[in-house]
Amino acid sequence: MNEPEPPAEFWVHPALGVASSPIAGQGLFVSEDVVAGALLIGLTGRLVDSAELGDLIATALADPAAAYVDTLTVVEGVHLVLPSGSVAHFGNHSCDPTMWHVGPYELAARRDIRAGEELTVDYGTNSGASGFAMACTCGSPLCRGTVTSEDWRRPDLQARYDGHWVPALAGRIADLNRGGAT
Repeated sequence: MNEPEPPAEFWVHPALGVASSPIAGQGLFVSEDVVAGALLIGLTGRLVDSAELGDLIATALADPAAAYVDTLTVVEGVHLVLPSGSVAHFGNHSCDPTMWHVGPYELAARRDIRAGEELTVDYGTNSGASGFAMACTCGSPLCRGTVTSEDWRRPDLQARYDGHWVPALAGRIADLNRGGAT
């Protein structure tokens, strides 16, 4: 595996906190204004291959008491499993997010964010595991209704998030645009 190692420690912007979300359950919010480009979250966790990720998800689905598996695709066939109970667990999806990827493990403000706004990410920009799909309830005028691990194929999203995909999905987009069979 030729993936970049995740940082040793999880990092969050000091103004970030968890509160009740109009999107779903709890969410991440900022207590002060944040400028576009500000680093908000630095992720850490354990790298696993697709087979191990499949096993982890199957185990969690079979056992209601098991912890939810928070994950993102880093490079092709390699996924970061976030530590159980991390504050990143409360990061909700939006089809018009306030954050986006600026590296395989870093999320930054996509635009200026006002104090009290929810921090969201488009799960389509980091979900590369085959078969991922979820109903979307983000409420954005750009809402797709369903978010999947195939959303990287959409030209509108490729343009919107150009330069802000996890490396695996950026590679798939580059292959697709070169006429490759992805």
